[in-house]
Amino acid sequence: MESRVKPGFNGVSGASDSRRGYMGAAAAVGRKPQVDGCSVALRVFILAATLVAAVLMGVDRQTSTVQVTIADALPPLKVPVTAKWSYSSAFVYFVVANAMACAFSVVSLAACRSRSAVLPLMIGDLVMLALLFSAVGASAQFGILGERGNSHVQWGKVCHVYNKFCERAMAAVIVSLIAAFTNLVHLMLAILDIHKNSSYY
Repeated sequence: MESRVKPGFNGVSGASDSRRGYMGAAAAVGRKPQVDGCSVALRVFILAATLVAAVLMGVDRQTSTVQVTIADALPPLKVPVTAKWSYSSAFVYFVVANAMACAFSVVSLAACRSRSAVLPLMIGDLVMLALLFSAVGASAQFGILGERGNSHVQWGKVCHVYNKFCERAMAAVIVSLIAAFTNLVHLMLAILDIHKNSSYY
């Protein structure tokens, strides 16, 4: 009597099929898996966006002149003051997080044909997603503080003095936020692709 076993319930074919979706459908045995063009395009976009965000923030610097009044009878002194991204721990974290995401994108593009790299890449995508969103949140909060100040703790706003610095920082945060959402979309598509190609479902 011919034995009929549903694929996926014997623990053999299901495990291999579930790995096909992340980098595209697997090719024949002994060949490298085909690369999903959409996945590659998204990774290239994430690489470019995180690189732009890191560079924008990394070169952000502005020197302005402020007037300091020592006494009413004396004329105000003009003092040059400088704003730089490295003066803020939030911006330093932002640059490091985007640089790490950019480097990971390069590694993931290089390893996209390796079937053994599917799980490490997915874990790395999750870590990079958390890093990007946390860096965007921290930098955006610091930027809002510089734009509006905080009257409860007597922190004055500074973006009226460093307008160009704040504009470049805002642009970097927006680009990084777009990269984070692109990474989220890429990860969701990968999970759906694995679910679709898995014989367990």
